[in-house]
Amino acid sequence: MFKSKVCGMLGLVSVLIGLNGCSAFVKDPHPQEYMSRVKGGMTRGDVEDRLGPPDRSWGSWHSVCTEYGFGNHGTDRYAIYYNNQSRVVYTEHAGCNIARAKQVGLR
Repeated sequence: MFKSKVCGMLGLVSVLIGLNGCSAFVKDPHPQEYMSRVKGGMTRGDVEDRLGPPDRSWGSWHSVCTEYGFGNHGTDRYAIYYNNQSRVVYTEHAGCNIARAKQVGLR
């Protein structure tokens, strides 16, 4: 009886160690893979369905910009600019900024 319990415990420990070792090989997709899911004309809801809620957003009644952070502590920033119909008009590998919003005609 004792021998079967020890064998059972060793088997369970082996399985858990094996599963833990596999998780080291699973990596998040590269940020560009995530951002390739975002296309011009998509709604903000479509974007959030694909990427989840944004880390930060700003804007006024006529435009909005949302930011997504990837990498260590979200330091790799991507901005998505929306028009007044909440449709994507521009994306870039940077944080949201007013100068870019003006360039794409949102301010």
